[in-house]
Order: sequence, then structure tokens, then C-alpha cells
Amino acid sequence: MAASLPEPAVLAAAKDTLYPDLDNRSNKYAVTETQFTQPTWGDWPIPDAVRRRLAPYNTIRLADGEPDLLGVGMPTVDVLNANAATTPVTVIEAKGDNTDPTAADVQTGITQAHSHLGEANLGYVAAPTQAITDTARALARDLNIGVIAVDTATDATLIEPARVTGAGDFSTTIDAVRFQATTHRLTEGSFPVNHPKNYLGYVLALAADQDTRVVYTDNVINSVSSGRRGALLLGLVADHPDGDTLTHLGADAVRFARDQHGSITAALDEFASWKGRPTRFTELAPRWAQLARSVAIQYDPTQLIIESLERLHNRGITHPSIDAVAREACRINQPLAVEVFFTQPRRADVLGPDGDIDESALADPTVYKSGIHFQFKYHLYHVGLLTDAGTDDKDEVLSNPWALAHSVKPGTATN
Repeated sequence: MAASLPEPAVLAAAKDTLYPDLDNRSNKYAVTETQFTQPTWGDWPIPDAVRRRLAPYNTIRLADGEPDLLGVGMPTVDVLNANAATTPVTVIEAKGDNTDPTAADVQTGITQAHSHLGEANLGYVAAPTQAITDTARALARDLNIGVIAVDTATDATLIEPARVTGAGDFSTTIDAVRFQATTHRLTEGSFPVNHPKNYLGYVLALAADQDTRVVYTDNVINSVSSGRRGALLLGLVADHPDGDTLTHLGADAVRFARDQHGSITAALDEFASWKGRPTRFTELAPRWAQLARSVAIQYDPTQLIIESLERLHNRGITHPSIDAVAREACRINQPLAVEVFFTQPRRADVLGPDGDIDESALADPTVYKSGIHFQFKYHLYHVGLLTDAGTDDKDEVLSNPWALAHSVKPGTATN
């Protein structure tokens, strides 16, 4: 009998086939359902190597069940009608067997993948090659489901391509994963610098007549990649194959600069005068800080954090710690909260196999992304949304307060 191919191994091979190039520079992103965080699959111990290949994990709850993997971005395989979407949403259903690879229920996997096409653009089933019959392939073609034939835990081939379809309304889960892909992923380095002037400055440097990199390093900071990354994340700049372009939001920041200073050059001179000054942006340049605030509030993580703080404030918790904020954020939008707050290597500690949050893990400061409690919290402080700056000291992460400068509900001010 051929070597067994349990579902985690099949899924890892399928993920590597569709998304072999996932990294911090990719506009693709994929998460695996939390059921695969458990140490065993039946009586088969899931190897650490397979678990690492399946990471990161998140709770995936769609209208018709829980696909094994959800990805955003065009797979690196043949896709029919590929020009119909630039960042399609993909689901994979994996089928395997702990003892007999021919026993994998491929047809059920096909129908499960098909049931998700109301919310996804591409659907795939992955199964051991020995289990894929001509009948199953015909069913997959009829239902527009791609088929990935898996020979070993590291060797798989696309044998039936899928066609991009139109999807209906995206779920909360898909919105969270789509957010990650289209904004170049909220990873540890997403906010490597913490002052909003550095992102607005990239917009001005891009709008200037001279070389963007030279203008930026001369007038803002030396780390051009950091400023650019922040501008991309906040929607000020769009990344196109032929170079960065201003979005509507970025273009309006340029108009603001001209209105305030008369020219881009004069605005950049002002930015240059701010180099190395730790003064809170609301005090250093109040009108620019107000613009930065209006940009920040349109960013999904900002909205999630502020709504969490408002809810806590309304319950009388005016100076919560990060664990309380993360817990409340998970109640509002768990998939997005997981992406915003928790490091990828520690997702399996925070999320149980059933998709629930292990709240005891939230008391461990090392589960949180430094970008959230340091750079991004500083950002929200500089624009006047929070009363306290961030910290990069792990010993202070849980004691560093998250307080709204002003709440919507009347009552005691936190400023």
C-alpha cells in the first residue's frame, strides 16, 4: 500500500503549489483554519515541519462552513479567466486518509469547495493522486473546482485548473485576509517607524519633481522603504508595476501641503525642520497632525482599536492594557484582530483548534506584534487618538495603557 497522506500533509502540499512565494514583499496572503493547530490528526502526529508550512493560522468561518485554507492573490498555477481579478479570494478543501490514500473522499471535497464560491473567486480540492478518479475530475470541471493531485507531502500537481468567478459579499473573515494581502500584510515590519510625518513625507517626495529617494532622505528620514511601506499601508500611495502613484487620499495630502505652504518644496523644507524632534505631532504641527489623523482613521486596524477602546470606555474601563484591547477587538472582528495583534509564530498558542481565543495566552507579552504596541501605538498617540505613546520594552507591554484622548460617550475625559 502507498504511503499515507493525512489531510494536513495534503493541505501543506497544496498550499505550496498554489502559493509558493509568500513573503513580506508579496501581495499574496494565505491562512490555514485553526483545526490544523492541534498536535495530532486522528492518531497521526502532525510533524512540526508540516505545521510550519501551514502557518499562519486564523479562524475561518464562511457561510457554508470552514474551508481548510483561505488565500488572497492570484495562485502561481494555470488559472482560467485570470484577467477577471487581480487579487482573487481562494479556498482549498483538502482530503486525505491516515492509512489508505485511495480512501480520501475527493467528491465531498469538491462539493465543499463549490459551496464556498458564493464568497470566493476560486475553489480547489486537494487529494492524494491515487484517490482522484476520472469521475471526480469530471465533477470538478462541471462545478468549476480546480484539482490538485498530491503524490507526497512535498510533491503536488495541478491537474484541473479553476476559473475565476464573481463572488458575492465578502465575509468578515475574507475581509480580514483580503486586507492583509492588499496592504502588503501587517507583519512585524509594517510600521517600522512611528511618526506620521514619515508617511506623509513620502507622499510629498513622490509628488516632487526630483528623485523621490533623494528628496525623501534629504527632508524626512533615511529609511525610504519604511516611509513607503507606511504610505502604502495607509492608502496614501498605490503600488503599480510601473512605479508608485498617489491615491485620491495621497493627492489630497499634496493639495493640503500646497495650501499650507504654497509649494511642495516649501512643505518639504518644513518637514526637514522636524527631523529628530520627538515632540508629539499634535503639538509640533497641529494642522498636519489633524490631516494624519483623518488618514489614520480610515485604516481598518485603527477603526478596530478605537471601537474596542470606545466599548471598554463605556463599561468604565478607561485605561485598559493591551490584553483587554485585544480581547475586545476579537469580540468585534476576531479574524482581523488576530491579524492585527498576534505574531504569526504564536498564533497556534492564541487560537485553539476550535477557533476560540485562549485568553490565558493574552497575558504573555510575546504573543503581540511589536508593530502594534510600539510603532503603531506611537502613531495613534502622535495624531491625538491615544493619550500614551507605545513601548518596545516587552516588560512594559502589559502595563502600558491604551486610553482614548477623547471618547464619544460623555463622561470623564481621559486626557
